[in-house]
Amino acid sequence: MKLRFIQWNIKHNSNPESIADFILENLSDVTIVHLQEVTVTHYKIIQSKLGSLNSAHSLTLRPKGRFEGKNRELGVATFIFGGILLSSDLLHRSVFPERTLIAEIQIADRVFKSLNFHSLTGVGYRQAKSSNFSSIADYLNASPVDLFSCDANEPNVDALSIEELVFFDNGDKGKCASLIFGKDKVHELSDVWRTHFELKANEQVAMLDAPQLPISYVINNRLLKRYDFIFATAAWKPLDVQYLLKESLAASSDHAMVIADLMSV
Repeated sequence: MKLRFIQWNIKHNSNPESIADFILENLSDVTIVHLQEVTVTHYKIIQSKLGSLNSAHSLTLRPKGRFEGKNRELGVATFIFGGILLSSDLLHRSVFPERTLIAEIQIADRVFKSLNFHSLTGVGYRQAKSSNFSSIADYLNASPVDLFSCDANEPNVDALSIEELVFFDNGDKGKCASLIFGKDKVHELSDVWRTHFELKANEQVAMLDAPQLPISYVINNRLLKRYDFIFATAAWKPLDVQYLLKESLAASSDHAMVIADLMSV
C-alpha cells in the first residue's frame, strides 16, 4: 500500500484559502495530512475547501475556555483522504492537550494510529516545553503509534547522525527532546528523511557532494532550522521525502510543508 503523508505548520495568521489550495495541489489518492497552528476559523475554511469528511480538530475536543488567552486558540488538525477516520482523541496528560491529536485510521483493511503534535516554544515555555516532551515520550513508549509528525521547535543543531543532534537546554540539557527525536528515543519510530537518505546511500545513489540537510524554518532571516518532522515505524519504507519551503512561504505559511511518500512493507 502506498501512502502520502503531509506535515505542515500552516501559521495561525496565514491565508486559509491559499493553504487549502496548496494542500489540494499535493494530495495523492491516499493521503494523511497533519496541520499545526490551526485556529477554529482556519479549520472551518480549510475543511470546507478540502471537502474532507474524515477530519478532526483538537479544538473541537478541547475548546478554548472563557477566560483563557490567545495561546489556547492554536490547535492541530488531521485530514484523511482515501481512508476513514475511526476515532480521535487528545493526549490529555500533555501541558497543552489541544496541541495534540491522536487518530485511529482505516485504509483498506489496515487500521493504524497517528499522532499529530505541536511543541511548545522554548522562548515562552522553557521548562513547560521539556515537561511536554516527557509526557509525549511517555505516550509513545506506552501506546505505540505507526506514524507521528510535528513542528518540534527542535533541534538546536541538526545532523545526519542521530548521535550528533544537539537539543536546546530547556532546564533539562535537552534530555527530554532526545527521548523523542534523539539518541535516547524511547519508541521504535524513525525520522523518514534520515531513513530515506540512508537507504539512498546504501543503494549508492547518494549525492557526490556532502548532502545538505533540509530546511523547514528560518529565524530572523538568517538561522536555518529543520523543525518539522515525520516519523514512521519500520513497517513503512520512505520512497521520497520533500521539504517545500519556498512554495510554502508563497502559500502564506512560515514553515515548509513536508511530504513523505511511503510504502507499507
